[in-house]
Amino acid sequence: MDNHIRRLRTARQWTQADLAAELDVSRQTVNALETGKYDPSLPLAFRIARLFGGTIEEIFIDPERPGQPLSAALLPEPGFDYQTRFATALNELGILREMGEVGWELTGVGLGTLSFRRAAGEQDTRPRWLYQRLGGLLSGEQRDELQQQGWTLVDTWLGGVFHYFKRPLS
Repeated sequence: MDNHIRRLRTARQWTQADLAAELDVSRQTVNALETGKYDPSLPLAFRIARLFGGTIEEIFIDPERPGQPLSAALLPEPGFDYQTRFATALNELGILREMGEVGWELTGVGLGTLSFRRAAGEQDTRPRWLYQRLGGLLSGEQRDELQQQGWTLVDTWLGGVFHYFKRPLS
């Protein structure tokens, strides 16, 4: 099956071995995926989509609709490094704190994953981040209050059960 995996991988300056490690597969599997010699299982296709911050339909090309362009939204912005961390309910808040302290900005939340970016270059100029995860439905008043306090909504998860906010650490 044709796909955009090679382009997404190289845009992040990852080797096939780097991507294999992120996906917990062999480098040969990554090569076979990129060359269209191997169709991934559904769980692997979902892991690939989460890792690149897209949907299966954005990354894998429908054989009945060849020529499907790659969405520019999936390509990383120049001047940034990207990292995805696998997280559970037990370690998620610790990962958010750890990554924020060293300048990683949360960009998205997926099933068991947290996606981050930070400006490439000098570490001294990178802002540090604070994060908070709120559970339950949020009213418009609650969101307005959080925005007034400097918090920005990053993402929601599980149909709005969890809300992830960020703000620069002053």
